[in-house]
Amino acid sequence: MIFLIVLFSIASAVWIGPLLTYGRTILLATMVLLVGTVVGPAFLSIPAPIPITVDRVLWLAMFGLVLVRLRQGELVLSRLTRIDIAVIAWMGWLLISALMGGPGAKENSPIARWLFYVAMPIGTYAVVRVSEITAKDMKWVERLLLGLGIYLSVTAILEVSGFHALVFPRYIVNGKIWEFFGRARGPLLNPSGNAVVMTISLVIAILGFIQSNHRVKFAYAGLVTLILAGIYCTLTRSSWMGGIAAVAVIVWVYSPRWLRVLGLASMFLLGAAGAAGLKDQFMQMKRDKNLSAADAEKSVQLRPLLAIVAWEMFKERPILGHGFGHYLENSEPYHTVRSYGLPLDQARPYTQHNIFLSILVDAGLVGLLLFLGILTITTAVSWQMVNDKGKSQMARHAGFIWLGGFAGYFCNGMFQDVTMIPMSNMFMFFIAALAVTVYGRSLNASPLASPPVTISGTGLPIAVLR
Repeated sequence: MIFLIVLFSIASAVWIGPLLTYGRTILLATMVLLVGTVVGPAFLSIPAPIPITVDRVLWLAMFGLVLVRLRQGELVLSRLTRIDIAVIAWMGWLLISALMGGPGAKENSPIARWLFYVAMPIGTYAVVRVSEITAKDMKWVERLLLGLGIYLSVTAILEVSGFHALVFPRYIVNGKIWEFFGRARGPLLNPSGNAVVMTISLVIAILGFIQSNHRVKFAYAGLVTLILAGIYCTLTRSSWMGGIAAVAVIVWVYSPRWLRVLGLASMFLLGAAGAAGLKDQFMQMKRDKNLSAADAEKSVQLRPLLAIVAWEMFKERPILGHGFGHYLENSEPYHTVRSYGLPLDQARPYTQHNIFLSILVDAGLVGLLLFLGILTITTAVSWQMVNDKGKSQMARHAGFIWLGGFAGYFCNGMFQDVTMIPMSNMFMFFIAALAVTVYGRSLNASPLASPPVTISGTGLPIAVLR
C-alpha cells in the first residue's frame, strides 16, 4: 500500500506542478468534475485513513492553485452573498448534526459522508466563487461538460445494447456489481446520477443548436439526439422527467407566449393520458437484469411506506432531526408502527427515496430550510439572468445550465436521495457557483451576440448570427 501511495504521488507531481503554475481555477474545477466522474473512487482507490483517489488529489491541487493565486493577488475574495452564507451555514449545520448523532456505523460513517458528499462539493463551490470567469473560460467549461455528456451517452448506449467490450472503464459492465446492472449506470454506477450529468450536457447541446449557424446546427442536432438517447438508456422514469423538464425550461424562455400555453396544455393532456393508459406498464417495467418486473413494481410501492416512516421520525424530532447520516440506525423503531395498517417493516432495509424527506429526517427543519434557501435563491438568480437580454450570451448560458441541471437534480431527487450518489452534489454546487458568480460580476466577454433570427409569425429561433 505504501509503495502504491509513493508511486501515485510521484506520478501526480508531474502534472500537478504545471497546473498550479499556469492553470485557471475554473477550468481546473471543471477537470475535477470530469476526472471524478470517469476515473473516480470506483476506478482507483488506494487504501488509507482517507482513501486516495485521482479526483481527490486533483481537488487538493485545485485548492493549492487558489492559494497561489490569492497570494499573487490574482484572485479577490468577494463579499459574501446571501447564497454564500446559506451554503456555509448548511455545511456547518450538517457537520454538527452528524456529530450530534454519534459515531455511527463504521461502514457508513456520517463524517465520511459529510466530507465527500457535502464538504468537497462546497469546497468546489468556494473555488468557483473566487475565480475570475471570462467568456473564454465559459466556452471551455461548456466544451468540457459537453464532451463528458457525449462520452456518458455513448457509454450508456453501449451498456444497454450489449456492446460491453467497448465500454470504459470496464467495471461499468461487471455483472458482479449487480445493482442497476442492465441499465445505463455509467462510471458512477447509478443511472440517476448518470442522467443528472447528461442533463447538464443536454442543456449545453440545445443552446449550441439554437445559437449556431446552419452548418453547425446539424451537428448539434445530432448531439442533442445522442444525449437524449443516453438519458433514455438509463431506463429510469425520474431521469426521463428530468430531461424533459430541462428541455422545457429552454423552450419556455425562447418560445412565444402562445406556444408556451399550447405546450403546457399538451404536456398536461399527454401526461394524464399516458399515466392512465400506461400506468401498469410503467409500474412493472423491467429495467435491471437482476430485477424482475414484480420487483420493479415493489420498489415503487415502497415509497409511500418510506414517506410514512419519515413523517413519524419528523414528528419525534422536527427541528434538529435525528442526525445527518444516521437514518438507518434511528429508523428501526418506526417500522413497527401499526396505526396505519401498512407493512412498514418492508421498508426497513432502505434509506429514504426522496432528497427532501432525507434531509428533513436527518437534519430537521433547520437543514431542510437552509437547503431550500440555497436552491430557491440560485434558481431565482438564474431565472433573472436568462430573461435579461442585457446579459452576455455566456452569462445567460450559466443561468440555463443551472436551471436545466437543477431540473434533472430535482426530478431524480423526488424519487431517491441524490445527495448520496457520487458526484451529484459536486456538479450541482459547481453550476450553482457558476451561475451566482457570473450573475454578480461583469464578464470579460466579447460583445453580445446578435439576437436570434426567427421564423416569421412564430417567434421561434432559427440561428444566431455571429
